[in-house]
Amino acid sequence: MEKFTEKKYIKFYLGSKDIRSHIDAIHAAPPCSDKFTGDIVEGVVNKINCSGIIAIVSRKIIDLNRPRNSNNKEGIDEYRQTIREILGNIGNLDRNEKLSRPYLHLAIHGMRDKGNVDIEIGTLHNKTCSPEVTKWLVNEIQKHDKKVQTDGRFPGDSSKPVHRCGDQTSDLNYLGYGNNFNTFQIEISRTLREKNQKELIDIFSNIILKYNIEFK
Repeated sequence: MEKFTEKKYIKFYLGSKDIRSHIDAIHAAPPCSDKFTGDIVEGVVNKINCSGIIAIVSRKIIDLNRPRNSNNKEGIDEYRQTIREILGNIGNLDRNEKLSRPYLHLAIHGMRDKGNVDIEIGTLHNKTCSPEVTKWLVNEIQKHDKKVQTDGRFPGDSSKPVHRCGDQTSDLNYLGYGNNFNTFQIEISRTLREKNQKELIDIFSNIILKYNIEFK
């Protein structure tokens, strides 16, 4: 079991320097948690030794999946600084603090069961990632007989694109890491999270490892 380091709002693990990805669950802490998302993230981290972030404070107190504002800025800044620590550990930044190689961020969330969708992938209509990577990711998940929807009810929060293009409203010093940063908000049905955790851990572990081969 990998040991996470605790901060005030999150705990994190610096994984292998050879894996250009991290997976997180920032709605993992009760009350009002996305149940089992933290377990999934820990499972992936333990299986492949990638980097991971898990919230230890409820979204009722600080919601890390929202734009930075006067109420949540302390938590958001801690979260963003942790992402910077992960990128620095991997050594994937150039002299301008932009990503020199493609990077994958899987943001694990939970949704209620919907008969026609097992997993919804939010990209804010390709604002958080490249269309090429979206197509690849959907295909990889569908290989496991999962019903996948993209940018439907949960298109992704508006806080996500700042990792690519910077925060132009609340923190002009957060410049983002460029178009090599690919974020996906992944909403998973309750039944899958509760009954199929091992399968989900295997799926996301394989996606992260394959990404590092396919996108160089």
